[in-house]
Amino acid sequence: MRNLLVLVLGFFVISCQMVPAPTKVVSQESVQGGDQNTLDLFRKNNPVVLDVRSPFDFNLMHMPGAINVRWEDFSQTESHARGLLQPDLFAIARRLSLIGIDPDSKVLVVGKGIRGQGEEGRVAWTLKVLGVKNVMTLNHDHFREANPREANPPIENKPYWKPSVDETLFINARDFKALAADEKVVILDVRSLPEFQQENISKNKKVKANVINMDWKVFFQESGMPKQNLESLLTAKNIDKEQMILVMSNHGVRSAAATYALRGAGYRQVRNFAGGLEQWRSLK
Repeated sequence: MRNLLVLVLGFFVISCQMVPAPTKVVSQESVQGGDQNTLDLFRKNNPVVLDVRSPFDFNLMHMPGAINVRWEDFSQTESHARGLLQPDLFAIARRLSLIGIDPDSKVLVVGKGIRGQGEEGRVAWTLKVLGVKNVMTLNHDHFREANPREANPPIENKPYWKPSVDETLFINARDFKALAADEKVVILDVRSLPEFQQENISKNKKVKANVINMDWKVFFQESGMPKQNLESLLTAKNIDKEQMILVMSNHGVRSAAATYALRGAGYRQVRNFAGGLEQWRSLK
């Protein structure tokens, strides 16, 4: 029995050592657009529906077949790093495979839309970081009205898959701090105006980047889909598609939603500072 236990443990250790590191990619294709035709076509392909509202709201009313997840399910728990994804991206991918999601799945993320805190966009951003190509966001009420009796087919597990990490969708604290000293960089603070006025990083003498406040809600329609005129909104702020745009909020939720929307609008140089203001305060 002892020899058998040693053999099993030895096999487990060898197997863990053989797990490859997540593949790193330069970029993925754009997220889905914000028009009704795209949504209708998307729905016809029986997407996996993730409902990111609270368990209470979900249990009170949800579409049959929807799966309740929270953005926190994929994030770290430390107070200064709540916006950072869990370091074990394989663990996130394994969890996703158990609810029927792989890189080729179509995923519809529903929530409270602009009445929430960007939770749908945060989960959509997380999926895109891991290499899930086809993701859309939608207001749950809009989704329910469009699907009054329609139920998704039962979810089937997917084989475990290897994340293809899109590192162009986020920026770590060290690089964010370095780029904040660059006058050519735009830092987009997507918190509310009162939050921005109370505290923002432009007051730090080492920050030379252009710090601009745009509430994350301006990037989304009432339906929960990204707006289609985002380029005109940013042009009005003298921001163009060639500039490096670093997006921040308190702990990377609203900024992830804005990053998701901007990437879909063709802004390839946009990065989410997932650590947010909470992590910034801890930097020396």
